[in-house]
Amino acid sequence: MNHIRQKTIFISALDWGLGHLTRTAAIIQQLKEHNQIVIFTTPSQSSVYSALFPDLQQVPVHSYQINFHPQQFFKNIILTKKIFSSIQVEHNNLKKFISSYQSPDIIISDNRYGFYSKNIPSVLISHQLEIQLPFLFSFGNIIQQNMFSNFDEIWVPDYPDKEKSLTGKLSHNSYSLKHYDKIKYIYPQSLMTKNEFRKEIDYLFIISGTNAERNFYENYFENISEKLLKINSELIIKIAGSVCKDNRLFLGLINYNELNNWILKAKNIITRPGYSTLMDLHKIMSEDQNLYLIQPRYQYEQKYLYEYWIQKQWAQPLSVILQ
Repeated sequence: MNHIRQKTIFISALDWGLGHLTRTAAIIQQLKEHNQIVIFTTPSQSSVYSALFPDLQQVPVHSYQINFHPQQFFKNIILTKKIFSSIQVEHNNLKKFISSYQSPDIIISDNRYGFYSKNIPSVLISHQLEIQLPFLFSFGNIIQQNMFSNFDEIWVPDYPDKEKSLTGKLSHNSYSLKHYDKIKYIYPQSLMTKNEFRKEIDYLFIISGTNAERNFYENYFENISEKLLKINSELIIKIAGSVCKDNRLFLGLINYNELNNWILKAKNIITRPGYSTLMDLHKIMSEDQNLYLIQPRYQYEQKYLYEYWIQKQWAQPLSVILQ
């Protein structure tokens, strides 16, 4: 990224929760000083980008309308079929925009597989070079490898050293060899900043994901909070990212910084193993803090990250504090 200068860059992130947006925002921060950035945003992303980068041009882009359901396997299968049609619509819309309005020097896509051009250098940001799927659906990796062929480079937000890798075989695997010449490890990307605070929050729960996921985990975390308060009524507990009560946390840079500070003030952090959240925590957590992860059901990538981070002893299962 340090070598990209004086370019017009189109960039867009998948609207699956806010994780793709925040890691893309960390990349925009590095590129915007020496380049012209145009951000292609969905309505749900626009206010966040406006708060983070008020001077950058935004272009509306259609939403993939992803609403992953943590407890409903067949709904998620139907969702996958919708994504493929969205990819084609996205690609056609980008071609029309380039031919009618403006042509960039570089296109950068965070997991939006239709956001590329065959005539313009196109970059895909992804930490998942091998999709974790049940055997019955393993053909998904073949489909993904074919989609990789549309991009000139694949930027992986992880360490190139497999031993230090935050993603394990997700980004260091046999599938990677098929596109080895395209892969560039750009190290973990996060907007978070490290600072020193007194640890005054006993338990911080972090909600992330699609609206369906956030509704589910809000109720789940509230139930756990009640159990903890029955054990000790004096505990200080906060839940960040709630759809119903705390949506403001993710509506701008000031409140994103507030979440940053809550993390730094927490003794114990409980979250699902979404990779962008894990990158944030990796960057700013200290050794005197404890991380507890929830084992997801149908997000196989996150199930792998859950097991991998516990195996590496970077986190513990939530069951430890509920015994």
